[in-house]
Amino acid sequence: MKQDARDFTAAGLRATASALTLALALTVPVVAQNAAPEEQPEIAEVEVTSSVVIFHPVVSTEGITVTAAGGDGCFIERTFEPGETPYFEPYDDQGEPIENGSFTIELRANSKISGDIKDMLRAARKRGEPSEPLAKKLRKLGKLPPGPLVQNVYVGISNGKFVDPNKREPGAELQGEETSLVDDLGSLDIAVGNSNLDNISAADFVINDDLIVDGSACIGFDCVNGESFSFDTIRLKENNLRIKFDDTSTAASFPSTDWQLTANASANGGASKFSIDDISGSRTPFTVEANARSHSLYVDDGGRIGNRTSTPSTEIHTIDGDTPTLRLQQDGSSGFAPQTWDVAGNETNFFVRDVSNGSQLPFRIRPGAPTDSLFVDVDGHLGLGTASPGGHLHIKDGADDVMLVDVGSTAASGSTMQIFSPDGTSGSFFSQALDSGLVLFGAQTNSNFAIRTNGTTDVIRITTVPRVGILNTSPTHPLHVGTDATNGNGAHVTTAGVWTNGSSRKNKTNIHNLELDEAMAAFAELQPVRYMGVNDVTEEEYMGFIAEDVPELVAMGDRAGLAAMDIVAVLTKVVQAQNELVEAQSKTIKELDMRLRGLEEQRSIQ
Repeated sequence: MKQDARDFTAAGLRATASALTLALALTVPVVAQNAAPEEQPEIAEVEVTSSVVIFHPVVSTEGITVTAAGGDGCFIERTFEPGETPYFEPYDDQGEPIENGSFTIELRANSKISGDIKDMLRAARKRGEPSEPLAKKLRKLGKLPPGPLVQNVYVGISNGKFVDPNKREPGAELQGEETSLVDDLGSLDIAVGNSNLDNISAADFVINDDLIVDGSACIGFDCVNGESFSFDTIRLKENNLRIKFDDTSTAASFPSTDWQLTANASANGGASKFSIDDISGSRTPFTVEANARSHSLYVDDGGRIGNRTSTPSTEIHTIDGDTPTLRLQQDGSSGFAPQTWDVAGNETNFFVRDVSNGSQLPFRIRPGAPTDSLFVDVDGHLGLGTASPGGHLHIKDGADDVMLVDVGSTAASGSTMQIFSPDGTSGSFFSQALDSGLVLFGAQTNSNFAIRTNGTTDVIRITTVPRVGILNTSPTHPLHVGTDATNGNGAHVTTAGVWTNGSSRKNKTNIHNLELDEAMAAFAELQPVRYMGVNDVTEEEYMGFIAEDVPELVAMGDRAGLAAMDIVAVLTKVVQAQNELVEAQSKTIKELDMRLRGLEEQRSIQ
């Protein structure tokens, strides 16, 4: 507020004049001194009532995200679709009233960008080309916005209601005219001893030499006679505090940006903050809000940056009581789809959070994970538990190899996967895919190869001889199936290539003889056929039987296959019966032959 400058004592006149001289020398026109940087083009017109802040969009967008931060660490984010009217109410996401305080509300609009431009940018990124040169060219052509569409609004909340932003602070109207400080003071009466100098018009002080003040200086409407400076050398004192750096360079080659130091917003309910404003660029690159934690930003003598700590131990060191987090947000202003990632860590895990897709955690590391749990070598090889991967994927457990997956250096060598036993050597397995399309599975020297189910049962075992056992862990034949009636009865193929059924009495029950009449009946119904297999490119012709057509005695339950031994048994019974008949007929023929010979001998004697 403007102070009464009358009735100075004679003793204090010189000191007062010196301080006033400095104040006036450093003072620029009030409007310039208090001016805020010109805002970026507005996204929306703001309407503030006691119960809601409404944002009326004035630009065409693909949606607006409203983010509010302030109070006691309160953070609220809401996204509004095109056509919706964004708003902010003094309630958090749980519907609870927000505590008193100042809030910064950021409106971030998704710019409308044509599908063709988006496709062009996506294609460039897919090709691995740098996206920024293309984006810069598209901005020059007006195909992309010059930057993100962002608008900041400051509001105050008191007793659950928004304060009126149009309310003026007492005395603030004195700073609303474009006038110098001296002009605004009007007349200045000075008392020296018993003399009164009334109605002395105050003029600008122009000093054509250096100004030295041996003491402290107070500048502003609220400075008083007898100001107690304590340790302050220069004090700014009024209800709107600004220091502007107005660069008057005119040559194009010289920098001429104007800057301003701003303390607090001037509007009712505005932010209590300190900021550095780029007046020429209409931007505010640096802001510190009131009540920020001590050492929110701290740069030590080694150039290390501390966030909430004055003793940063690394180049960037951040501290928080619950899950310190770094957010990486792509806002869509360059034509790419909006995407947000969080990188964070706590006592449970270090993780990457996909915020845009349900806050899923695609990558996590538990505390205490051993060194080199995940290691990517210079050649792209991946090591799990090793810093020296011997292939494209190398897994170690302590000193022992567990798995090695590699791709050969030549096309003919193919790719290899090795799975090692606990001792790192024997019992290891590998597969190799060759250019011929052949895939090889095998075991290292002196090791069996097995395929298991349930972790314990060898369904297939290939021994070092080699022999193949199916449900047989000790095969004694080139192919050996099972050991008892539950798994194949030990059927096998001999080294001579002969299939041998398992047919031991110990593996059979309910044994009884096959009757001749039923065998003869089945034999009579068997219909041998000639056929070729479906899709058999060799066009080889075979002979056999049709499962659906054989008699019931030798048919399988599903009528889809035949057991060769069933038919062999029927044929055997029939042949046995025929053999008995042949033997009987042979005996009869022999007897008749002997009788015929006897008769012929008798005739010859007669």
